[in-house]
Amino acid sequence: MEVLIQKRFFLFVHSTVQRQGVLVMEYKLDIKENALDSFNEALAKFEQGENGDLRHYKFAILHLSHFLELVLKLYIVSVNENLIFSKCFRHIEARAKKESISLLQSYQLLCQEGFKLESLLVNIPHPHTITLDQALEFSKCEKCGVTGVDFIDVDFCNDIEWLKGLRNNIEHYQFRLPPKEVRLCIGRLVRGAVEFVDIFNLFDFHKEVGKESYHVFEILADEYTHLLKEAEREVSEKEEEVYRGVRPKHYVFIEWNVYQCPECSNNTMIPSDDSSTGYKCTFCSNEESDEIEIPCDCCGSMATVEEMATWSMDDGTIEHRCYFCSGQYYADKDD
Repeated sequence: MEVLIQKRFFLFVHSTVQRQGVLVMEYKLDIKENALDSFNEALAKFEQGENGDLRHYKFAILHLSHFLELVLKLYIVSVNENLIFSKCFRHIEARAKKESISLLQSYQLLCQEGFKLESLLVNIPHPHTITLDQALEFSKCEKCGVTGVDFIDVDFCNDIEWLKGLRNNIEHYQFRLPPKEVRLCIGRLVRGAVEFVDIFNLFDFHKEVGKESYHVFEILADEYTHLLKEAEREVSEKEEEVYRGVRPKHYVFIEWNVYQCPECSNNTMIPSDDSSTGYKCTFCSNEESDEIEIPCDCCGSMATVEEMATWSMDDGTIEHRCYFCSGQYYADKDD
């Protein structure tokens, strides 16, 4: 993945340089600071997108893409600081391909043989760095020494591929942003990045994220909180859609209720055309609740399932009848 903004690779923060007798301030970031700078920008743009200005999701994607590229490169540097340069990486790739072994095994063999990667960079003042794909391929070779399980989750890789495709369309062609899909994917990528950084002990996310955006990070980093917020957002959007264009005095004629879901205890159960009961929870997809109001098959008045009497008809169908139509009102009155 191309670097979003052209920045030098290894730099130092806020140094000064004397140029032609004039003191000039330089803005400089090392690779970790560069990554976190883009991550904080991504969080800020994500929040602006959540607040209704959808175009900011575009910039959240670009900044997050840049962040992921640099985090993967930071991992590569933690293995060997020279491995981040294309010429060194290609040397590893060639050995791996020739002997049909993994990139990590190829690197380990070269180390055992005493080969020095820096020898490939002699007289190359500005070597090119590797791509995100190359860094990701190397990291996918990492496995748990005890269980043999891959450290890098397949879903994390798939989400990176999806983000890359969208970023490429944004930068080079045209694009469409499905807001919900973007929000969910960004959440998964943030959680995947947190796990990646933790596995390889690259830095402490909780200490490095900027204070201004930490509340956004907390939501995205916690899967339950993020998915619940997304479910609540869907409820609000559906409600707004139902009442849009309706005069307030006519709201009473609209049958649209929000119930507490008995399965997850969230107020996220709303009308749904895809549900057999007419309602579905936007969080856990449950469709059953005793609180759901249904119409009386005789008079059309609304009441909960518990309040309805069930009548078996001669044709084998079932009718729901309210307190009055079932005759219970008159029976109680006579008592």
